[in-house]
Amino acid sequence: MLLLCALAAAASLDNLEIGGPWGSPTSTDGTAGWWNPAGFAVGKGTRIMLEGAYEDAKITFDRDEPHGGADTYRLSGFPPYFGLASTLGKVGPGQLGVGAVFALPFIRGGIEDSPPGTGHYHMKDGDTKGMWMGVGVAYDVQNVVSIGVTGALVHSIWAAEVDQDTLPDLRAAMLATGATDEMLGFTEADLEDPDYMAQLDFGGSEGGLSGNGELSDDTFSFAAGVLVHPSDNFAVGVTYVHSAVVENTGDVDITFGCVSAEKNSLARIVAETRGVCDTTVHADGYLGYTLPRRVHGGVMVRPIDPLRLEIMGGWVQWSEYSDFHIKVSNADVEGTTEAFTEEAKALIEQERDWARANEDTFWAALDAKVKLPRRFTVGARYWFDHAAVPDEALSANNWDADAHIISGLVAYKPTKFLEVGVSYTHHFVAERTIDNSAFSNPLDITSAEDRWRYPHGNGTYNGSIDRVGLQLRGHFGKEKAE
Repeated sequence: MLLLCALAAAASLDNLEIGGPWGSPTSTDGTAGWWNPAGFAVGKGTRIMLEGAYEDAKITFDRDEPHGGADTYRLSGFPPYFGLASTLGKVGPGQLGVGAVFALPFIRGGIEDSPPGTGHYHMKDGDTKGMWMGVGVAYDVQNVVSIGVTGALVHSIWAAEVDQDTLPDLRAAMLATGATDEMLGFTEADLEDPDYMAQLDFGGSEGGLSGNGELSDDTFSFAAGVLVHPSDNFAVGVTYVHSAVVENTGDVDITFGCVSAEKNSLARIVAETRGVCDTTVHADGYLGYTLPRRVHGGVMVRPIDPLRLEIMGGWVQWSEYSDFHIKVSNADVEGTTEAFTEEAKALIEQERDWARANEDTFWAALDAKVKLPRRFTVGARYWFDHAAVPDEALSANNWDADAHIISGLVAYKPTKFLEVGVSYTHHFVAERTIDNSAFSNPLDITSAEDRWRYPHGNGTYNGSIDRVGLQLRGHFGKEKAE
């Protein structure tokens, strides 16, 4: 049977709040490693940033007929952040700085409510993360213009469980034996019949989502930035983050069901003779895609001493995230069965694409922070994040929507060296109703383009995300970083 897999993620995989409410394109504290490595060399001393955040997300999908109904996905987790920036002193006409960063800029997942709903042919359960681990260097010329670069190892992990509609491939195999559609009697109503289904577990014999198995890859990327800061009251920062080609590999298990002889005796005979009837197959899995390049920038001003304002935004080349490239190879049936034929092995070991069809997009934000007496700081931030997934490509595992994001911050300095902050963020996610889904899984497998030959995604999508973050900032030197 032709195999699929599912990424448990919105197409816009961005975790925007890297470093919580402190991160920005003009930052010079421990968040600079992701936001602008030029900030490593600005200021004095060593700056650290630690954040742990609890995130809770919910997506609902009310799928249209045929095969319609409600479905809900949930996810919660604790993505961490660590960053360090340190100046090393004068070198020639300027100042040298270094830094390090651990961040999760690409993170999504979801677990389908029990019992499963109608989205399980796109996703039942999944988890994907792109961990950014980098070190960098910066040079600040005349305390006015700083340039910096971070080189990063991107460690990707990916796991998913998804149900596969196998009827179109079973029908094609039966027609190849000389049967006719009149003999078979299949209709469009049979397309998502559970009797014609296989379950895929990407993570496979290592455990999948139930046993902490995963597909994984290590690749490389970099970020380069410029920070112009002619005074303490004004700064402009721009950063370029390079794309990353991800090629996740690992185990995949495929568990085939089987239609009863009473329901369709010929279908059962064909499945049995090919060894894909009540059978579990182990194989090597591959899933490749490209994470996007981006440019983000910001302008910071201090109109009065206790108030800091920054307007910022970014452009993301999500069009690079166009398809999943899926490969399954080295199929091996569990135990021994003579019926597992070379023909079945060839059908399982295939390469296929799955359309993501993302479009380039942008985000914009306004940040404000005010220093109060008694070592307190309060802040607020508004974001607008524009969706990257067009209507025709929206599905349970390719979800995205315009979002208005509001966050607030309260921080306190118990000592001159340390500051503790707590923040809360809520994503107001736009509802999307789709009636022009390009996904189509007809009985005739030759009548739909391969990358779109999946169950339709028409219906209404809603979502929300809440985030509570706890930050610890340290500064060991004469000046406090931004």
